[in-house]
Amino acid sequence: MSKIDFSMENINHCLCSKCAVQIESQCVKDKQKIMLLITQQDLDSPMRMDAERVPGVYCTTGKAICKDIDTKKVCKCNECYIWKEYGLKDSSPGRYFCKDGEAI
Repeated sequence: MSKIDFSMENINHCLCSKCAVQIESQCVKDKQKIMLLITQQDLDSPMRMDAERVPGVYCTTGKAICKDIDTKKVCKCNECYIWKEYGLKDSSPGRYFCKDGEAI
């Protein structure tokens, strides 16, 4: 398994924003508003995407900063294009990256 890039392409492929684990999180909703603002900015804008602003791609960024996610809900990682593309079923952890950290 190769290191997963923190990129717009992977952010766009990520299913975390549709995952029951974080769908009710106010922290995640606030971060999604920030992401929307960033995507509407000019390329020269000082706002940028970084792990602290993106509520997802935990397989590469590690544990979620938002503490109000509900990891008792069903995880969607195994349905994700990134999970399939990078063979994350063989990684550690294999799912719940938002709780357990990045894939290695």
